[in-house]
Amino acid sequence: MLGTMMIPTQVTLIPQYVLFFKLKLVNTYVPLTIGAWLGGSAFMIFLLRQFIMSIPRDLDEAATIDGASPFRVLWSVLMPLMKPALTTVAILQFLNDWNEFFAPFIYLSRINLFTVAVGLRFFQNLPLETTEPRDHLLMAAAATMTAPVLILFALAQRYFIQGVVLSGLKI
Repeated sequence: MLGTMMIPTQVTLIPQYVLFFKLKLVNTYVPLTIGAWLGGSAFMIFLLRQFIMSIPRDLDEAATIDGASPFRVLWSVLMPLMKPALTTVAILQFLNDWNEFFAPFIYLSRINLFTVAVGLRFFQNLPLETTEPRDHLLMAAAATMTAPVLILFALAQRYFIQGVVLSGLKI
């Protein structure tokens, strides 16, 4: 799993594009979302694994002795303890997807499907119809793009910091 972190996404770009083209999924959001639904990145899986490894095994065993099924142990014992790590993974995955430029630029060609990052680049390259500068509009759009990220971080900051501290990763 960690070996896949060493392979750049550009190496697998052409085979992935051919696959999505043959499945008629180009110009849809499926190529952008399917990776996250199938496990996300190796880093996220590794982060969750390390967090789960830090949870004492005694909690699982105590719940099993009390008669809890494996699903009940997962749902009632492990999931509440994993809330900081899951919040951290959700924030990091959202940031990765929100700031992603390369994949939407490759898979989306219709203007109404552009993500915010690709839309900003498209707006920057529009031909000038007047001699008026429009840098102020570009900066306003860029500032607006950061608003959801700041709101998400403000709402989940406690869990994010706790998840990073408890998993042993350094920011």
